[in-house]
Amino acid sequence: MRVLIIANIRKQQGGITTQIFELKVSLESEGHEVRLVSTHGRFIERLKSPFKAYTESGKCDIILGVGCAYYGVIPMLVASVVSKLRRKDIIYNFHDGQVCDFIKKYSGLLRLFFGREKIIVATPFLENVFRESGFNPVLINNHFNNIIVHRKERKSGNIKIMWARSFEKLYRADVALEGAKNILKTVTAEFHFYGGGSQRDYYLRKYGEVKGIFFHDFMKRENLLSEYKDYDIFINTTDYDNFPMSIVEAGMNGLVVLTSNAAGTSSIYNDSEVFFFSKGDTEDFESKLGSLIADIQSYGYLRDNLEKKIMSFSWENVREKWLKALNAGQANPIKLDSNREND
Repeated sequence: MRVLIIANIRKQQGGITTQIFELKVSLESEGHEVRLVSTHGRFIERLKSPFKAYTESGKCDIILGVGCAYYGVIPMLVASVVSKLRRKDIIYNFHDGQVCDFIKKYSGLLRLFFGREKIIVATPFLENVFRESGFNPVLINNHFNNIIVHRKERKSGNIKIMWARSFEKLYRADVALEGAKNILKTVTAEFHFYGGGSQRDYYLRKYGEVKGIFFHDFMKRENLLSEYKDYDIFINTTDYDNFPMSIVEAGMNGLVVLTSNAAGTSSIYNDSEVFFFSKGDTEDFESKLGSLIADIQSYGYLRDNLEKKIMSFSWENVREKWLKALNAGQANPIKLDSNREND
């Protein structure tokens, strides 16, 4: 089968882009052809992308439109128009924790484009929201190829805490930074913040001189992955989340994770795998993080259980679901390997 994926594919790999590449590699490992068209880039590149998508769609059997909320939905809309013009089968793949507000504002427009076509989502949270809004969601967890857990024994010395998201409003760096400043008044620890974003300079000016808080520039994913091993705790303070890749990466490196109870995250993990605090609540964040720092050894079960959970995010565990979704309505469906079905 020939699959065309239309998405915002960023040069700075991460998030949705990584998931697209993982899916492409997985489908190609099954012997299927996968083409990519990006609707991301400079203005002229964005303008050209629908025409490129239309051209490439003539060589495919099915189109997969991948996107997220607000401007991130554009590749899904492009995919919808191209599929109608070409009379090609289509499915969608949506990644975003801001789905409630987004659907409330644009449900009419989205129904016009998506109708009752399948929308692949990675979390029970998204599945419930789309279903309750009258769409046709299919739950398939995100998967990661070549998951390897790097176990390490904790070294003596200061607890080191890592935050790695974008310095944008929804990721709530303010909760992490204000909480860190307050904790450092009574505890010796190190807080390291990684990422770029529109608010980074503001936070650097406000907290850059606080002893124990360190800022690092944005890193490409392959470089950032090597940083996790130096830390004990990963903190995720976002107000909205779907399937944060950073928690998987933290789990791969044996970190204990403290995360907000954002709807997407709390529908994937339970409190025996990660430590939750109430999103947006700096006091609760400080209290929970203070408990971890005071006796991190007693929370080793979180690390152990998180490692087990992320090992389940493999292609083998979602393979049949993806192939079934792609097969729907195809004259020449993908053949499932009977031996692999019985593995």
